[in-house]
Amino acid sequence: MASSLMSSVALRWNALSPNLRGILWVGLSGVLFALLNVFTLIPAQHLNPYVMSFLRYFFGSMFLLPIVLRRGLYASMYTRRTGLHVFRGALHTGGMFLWFVGLPLTTLASVTALGFTGPIFITIGAALFLGEDVRLRRWIAVLVGFAGAMIIIRPGFGDIGIGALCILASTPIFSASNLISKGLARTDSANTIVIWQNLTIVLFAAPVALWFWQTPAWTDILWFVAAGLCGTLGHLSQQNGYQLADITLLQPIGFLSLLWNALLGFLLFSQHPDVWTFVGAAVIFGSAMYISHREAVRRAQIKTGDTRSGQAA
Repeated sequence: MASSLMSSVALRWNALSPNLRGILWVGLSGVLFALLNVFTLIPAQHLNPYVMSFLRYFFGSMFLLPIVLRRGLYASMYTRRTGLHVFRGALHTGGMFLWFVGLPLTTLASVTALGFTGPIFITIGAALFLGEDVRLRRWIAVLVGFAGAMIIIRPGFGDIGIGALCILASTPIFSASNLISKGLARTDSANTIVIWQNLTIVLFAAPVALWFWQTPAWTDILWFVAAGLCGTLGHLSQQNGYQLADITLLQPIGFLSLLWNALLGFLLFSQHPDVWTFVGAAVIFGSAMYISHREAVRRAQIKTGDTRSGQAA
């Protein structure tokens, strides 16, 4: 009976279009990451952020063991792009350190809203490091996105929170990491990418965590177990979404994260994000959507040009 039900669900799931399945996977990852924020915010009130980063991925790795045991260590980690996985892990570790510094110092809604600046930093990186031709309209969108971030932080209208600045500084690092993971998804499975991510972050974070070590309470361990489960499932869901649908199509789904985080922050921590957080988030999101749209148009033009060249040849 149970196996018949599972088979029926699997058939219906596979009957959905890849784009719709990708959207649902990424939508699920947003809920899981919102819960991750809740579970880590509690011990973040008293634990060192470097210890937090290590414990978050250490306990997250535990939930990958069933995959490794089922497939075998070699098959689970096999890749021809080891260097890129290691580089991504080091990069992501730095972002995690900044993120955990900022997490207890600002609201969950602000953390999420500032995270929407990711496509803005990707555009700047593409222009500076990849030599991509970024034209005036996209630069205007970048400036509009930064204006949205300033609406949230509001320099000159009060004390600039170190928490918001750390979250903002972590965003381009996470954006670069996500861009690398999207590239890795062309050759490696979602399981392999997430296993490498967890392993490398644990290894890179361990020496720093040991230097600043604080022994967590048993209640903290329980929160990290819950956070590890949500984080691991969230990354697996996100990677599955990346492999099914174009990242441009998935961009709007990220805006739902603001709703989940604002609601959970209000209900569980009595956080009251002001109206400017949502105004700034809307401005940033509009800018990010335009940048993503222009990127999709650019790729379509390149693909059309390549097709015509192939036909001419």
